[in-house]
Amino acid sequence: MDAVDGVGRRDGVARFQTQPFAIDPAMPLFTPDDLMAGSLPKGGRVVLYDDDHYYMGGVLAELLVKQGCAVTLVTPSIRVSDWSYNTLEQGFIQKRLIELGVEIQVTRGLTRIGQDHVETACVYSDRRAETACDAVVLVTARLPEDALYLALKARQGDWAAAGIRNVKLIGDANAPAPIAWATYAGHRYAEELDAPDPGDKVPFRREVVGLAAR
Repeated sequence: MDAVDGVGRRDGVARFQTQPFAIDPAMPLFTPDDLMAGSLPKGGRVVLYDDDHYYMGGVLAELLVKQGCAVTLVTPSIRVSDWSYNTLEQGFIQKRLIELGVEIQVTRGLTRIGQDHVETACVYSDRRAETACDAVVLVTARLPEDALYLALKARQGDWAAAGIRNVKLIGDANAPAPIAWATYAGHRYAEELDAPDPGDKVPFRREVVGLAAR
């Protein structure tokens, strides 16, 4: 997750929870956007729920420790920052958090946020447990910032007079993601600018293996 990649959701929706769950308004709630804007928990016990699985959860956990918080990192995955395994960073991240004293709860998804605790469920058995805390940080899904695209679509009748043939939504405005994916989306759009719209088809031939009759 990068600082410009959409707006962090405040309802817990991500991979594990695809629908909003109960959140007590008395619990101080933060997103990565809040922390990067300088709004942080005032010490105490903080549960950081990471259902993003890249580097942001680990980075923010370290930030909170340095602010004097006692951090519990909860993730539905089998390890911290699981996707960073693909970039050869996962082991370093988890080792760093252990050394900083972060309590780690893996294979547990957030199901409810109470006034002074969170409820989690085992992703395999659904067994529930509660963890007391003073604040919660949600590193979950993000919402696209597509207001400009929607405004342009609403004025589609004016396009021809302005010399505009079409408007396409790409990158973070379409689906917030790491910066590498947004860069790829921009590069692909430039490559295919004057070509017919390929839709979801890949712009190259690929081998499809099948079983031959004997």
